Amino acid sequence: MVTDFKVHLVRGRFPVLPSAVNAYVVETPTEVVVIDATAAISSSQELRALAESLGKPLKAVLMTHGHPDHFTGLVTFKDLPVYASQGCIDFAHREDETKWQGGKQYLGEDFPDERSFPSQVIKDGDTLNFGGIDFTYTELGPGESDDDGMWLTEVDGIQHAFVGDTICNHTHAFFGDGHALHWIENIERLQKTLRLDAKIYVGHGDSPAHYADLEDQKAYLQLFIDTIKDLPRETPVTEEVVGKVMGRMKEFQPTEELFFLLGYELPQGIERVWKQLDEVKA
Repeated sequence: MVTDFKVHLVRGRFPVLPSAVNAYVVETPTEVVVIDATAAISSSQELRALAESLGKPLKAVLMTHGHPDHFTGLVTFKDLPVYASQGCIDFAHREDETKWQGGKQYLGEDFPDERSFPSQVIKDGDTLNFGGIDFTYTELGPGESDDDGMWLTEVDGIQHAFVGDTICNHTHAFFGDGHALHWIENIERLQKTLRLDAKIYVGHGDSPAHYADLEDQKAYLQLFIDTIKDLPRETPVTEEVVGKVMGRMKEFQPTEELFFLLGYELPQGIERVWKQLDEVKA
């Protein structure tokens, strides 16, 4: 039995909400790794301080995806290898080009003037070992972002799955990248991969989540798809359409947590999913 394996959660600052993005310090018997890096400098410094307080070598950062709230904190870890898929790295650069000014506006001095990016490319099925514990990367592809991934380890017969924003545990979710159909496929893939007692560490919401939360996320995504199917396809997307979508999602998930994120770039996401639905029909 591995007695010295622990997962430590850090909730980082997020625009509008103070502590709503999750990152993890994973303690193995002899080494420590960090999974995702938060957005604000203060949060990433808290993350690093926790990792270093454990008295074991801090070896690397592992990334699940390239949205800014998960990677801009990498400035605190520039001396370490940072592992991500090539798709995640490319996406992070695209995101930075279009969103760094918004991050600066929201977080001010707590947002880095120069961002750091993953330095090591990881491929689907690759395994890294830290302190005798294997961490295997699964490339999920488009989902909540343009390129989502999962880090999976098993300790004493229990799976520990770090899935980023593939699961937003009983919070609202971001649809702006427009991959809701493939996102559902990713959920179904996790349902086949993970066991019923798996611990699922998520990017937003209470963590770890549980196997049953996969079905809840899938239902949330399906509601979004079913809702926009029935709405008039006017482009650009009208405020009325956005309001109807947000209202339906709020009925299903009656929480304010990350409700603002649901509306962020939502017209863009709706148009992209409309296009995908037409391609599926064809």
